[in-house]
Amino acid sequence: MPQPRRLVLLLLPVLFLSLLAGCGCRHGTPQGKEAAAPKAPLPYRFTHVLCYHHLSETPKSVYDVKPADFRAQLQALKDGGYQSINCRQLADYLTNVQDLPEKSVIISFDDGRASVLKTAKPLLDQFGYQAVLFINPGSVGGKGFLTWDDLKTLAQAGYEIDSHTTTHLNLTRKLKKLTLEEFREKVRDELAASYTKIEEELGQAPVAMAYPFGNYDEYVMQTTKESGYRLGLSIDPGAIDNQSDPYALPRKMVVDGTSLKTFQRHLDTQPLHLTGREPPLGARVTSRSYSFTAQLGDTDAADSLAAEGGRGAELKYDAATQAVKVTTRLSRGANLVRLHSTGTPRREAAWIVVCDVTD
Repeated sequence: MPQPRRLVLLLLPVLFLSLLAGCGCRHGTPQGKEAAAPKAPLPYRFTHVLCYHHLSETPKSVYDVKPADFRAQLQALKDGGYQSINCRQLADYLTNVQDLPEKSVIISFDDGRASVLKTAKPLLDQFGYQAVLFINPGSVGGKGFLTWDDLKTLAQAGYEIDSHTTTHLNLTRKLKKLTLEEFREKVRDELAASYTKIEEELGQAPVAMAYPFGNYDEYVMQTTKESGYRLGLSIDPGAIDNQSDPYALPRKMVVDGTSLKTFQRHLDTQPLHLTGREPPLGARVTSRSYSFTAQLGDTDAADSLAAEGGRGAELKYDAATQAVKVTTRLSRGANLVRLHSTGTPRREAAWIVVCDVTD
């Protein structure tokens, strides 16, 4: 007969297996829970982001919009059945967490001008809309700009306060006095410091980064993500859907003199889908001669497809393979390249290409 000590040792493996069976544990599954089934995809939506800067009865630049024009644009949105959303809702949609209204729009203002509170908010209130503000903490409290108290008032009213960097730095144009590594560190500081300051002052971390001048590249996109932002927005024209890159989202500039016809045409435009892009979004090039290839995902756009950007843009499309090729000559710095179709529906895709040349 085995001794008591030996008997215990012999029974240990059996006891261990019994305990596992009794607790219902499975490898990789929390105790008492079955593995969650994949979430069903949300309904397909597309949306637009409108970019405003300043409202003024006497515009001094193309970025100044007359209050009467702004009111007429809000009326067009209301008549069209649009609901205003914010960047948090958009980020949740892009990650399949939350649905969007069937017709939605983000009304955004850059730079944090005082006219947002004084002029824009009363008009937005009339239509039941709210806006998203992209601010530069370095300008807050300056002449003609919102104060932190103003921003708290707007945040309490449901406005989302997001970032436009700390000092409105052009994130893709290296400063001559800095090395590339020093400039990249400055870019990182601009993104991170703005995020931290907004969170400290308002008690709510920003969701999105609006790139100053709309310029971005792969480094800027990646650093935006690493700094805690869920979205990065350009001023490339176009619409957003669940296939959009969250760190190169289009945003339509609304400027002085924008007609209601042009405004409505933008709202009616849908995304143009491109796959297998080469070079990819955010790529920098070192030659003025630019060649882009992709697969066209929307055959309804093929007959009226056109290309713009640089000098002498040329488009080739192979209907058999649905391959698209765009060639053009770039200028030094940031260049906007655009593919668009005037078919039904209108479709558009645009992106920034930064050209690094020494001449």
